[in-house]
Amino acid sequence: MTLLIVLNSCCFGTKENYLGNNIYLSEYDNVDRRILYKTEKCTNTSSEIVPMTVLEISNNSEWIIAKSGNKRAESDFKYWVIKNNYDQLPSSEIIKKHTTEFNDYDLFRAFLVENKINLELNKID
Repeated sequence: MTLLIVLNSCCFGTKENYLGNNIYLSEYDNVDRRILYKTEKCTNTSSEIVPMTVLEISNNSEWIIAKSGNKRAESDFKYWVIKNNYDQLPSSEIIKKHTTEFNDYDLFRAFLVENKINLELNKID
């Protein structure tokens, strides 16, 4: 009985990093790494905000920025800016509405400068 309680309370095989506002970086392995909206840590139900594979990320209380794609196909990278500052806890739909996706690094950098987002992407180990 005790073993079942331990099993149900842990995220076996998943590393989760809370980014704020029910947003998590969920790492299943070094390839399957996504940004998800979850109402509870370690829950099986979630909404995908950034698809796999998140390669680089940075965040603060106002913003989350990320780079996703295939390490081997440099032309397939996508860049993401997610608002992380709300007056009240947002829903997944609100998070998605405040997520901007870029296919071009220069446009992504221009958006960061224009919006005074002082974050730099950091590779995930």
